Amino acid sequence: MKQPLPLTEKEKAVLEFIESQIVENGFAPSYQEIKDHFGFASFNSVQNYLKQLTSKGYVQIANNQKRSIQVLHSSQAVQQLVQSKVISKTGSPRSLLLPTPGEREEVLNLPLLGRVAAGVPLEAFDHDEFVQVPPNLVRNPTKSYALKVKGSSMIEDGIFDGDIILVQKQASASNGEIIVASIENESTVKRFFLQPDPEAKASGKLIELRPANSSMKSMWYPPDQVDIQGVVVGLIRKF
Repeated sequence: MKQPLPLTEKEKAVLEFIESQIVENGFAPSYQEIKDHFGFASFNSVQNYLKQLTSKGYVQIANNQKRSIQVLHSSQAVQQLVQSKVISKTGSPRSLLLPTPGEREEVLNLPLLGRVAAGVPLEAFDHDEFVQVPPNLVRNPTKSYALKVKGSSMIEDGIFDGDIILVQKQASASNGEIIVASIENESTVKRFFLQPDPEAKASGKLIELRPANSSMKSMWYPPDQVDIQGVVVGLIRKF
C-alpha cells in the first residue's frame, strides 16, 4: 500500500465524510449522498474528488459500484475507528472484514432467521444458525437478528444477493431508512417513505417502499397493510 500524499482541505472534508458514514452506518455513502452533502452541481465533482483521493492513496474504488469505496488510509479525525472493524475486505462497502480469532475481544452471535427478498415470502431456516458480528455494527443486540438477502432490488444501495443484513426489531421507521417489511405474509427489503396520498381528499398517507434498482418501481400501500419488522442497521458480505 503506497504512502498517501497530502490532502487539500476539500479533499480532507470528502474523506472525513466517507469515513464518518462508514463508522456510523457500517458502509460507505453513495455518490448521491456525497453530492447532496456537499451541494455539488453534478456527479462529475464527486468522481473528481474520488479520483484525487484514489490517486493520493486514500481510497480505492472497486467495480464501479455506487457504494464500493474502500478507505485505505484514514484522515486523522477518525483513523482509529475506521481501521478497527469497519474497513471493507475488497472494496465493497457492505462486505465487512471481521477480526481474526486472535483479535476478537468480543463478538456477538446473532440468530440467522432466514432469507428475505422483494415480493416473496420470508424463507425461514429449519435449524438454528448464527452469524458472528462485531459489536459496533449493532445498536441493540437483544433486539437484533440477521437475514440473508435474495434478489437484486437493492443493488444500487450496495445490498446484493447472498449478503447478510443485520436488522433491529422495531415497528416504526423514519423516511429514508432501509426496512424489512411484511405485506400480506410476503417480506421485502426496501427504503421506507411515508408520503401524502395524492388521491385522498383529507390528509391521507401512503407508504412507499422504494427499491434501489433503477429497473424496478416503488410499491405503494396504505399504512395498515405494511407490517414493519425492523430497520436494517448493518450488512456483512462473505467471500
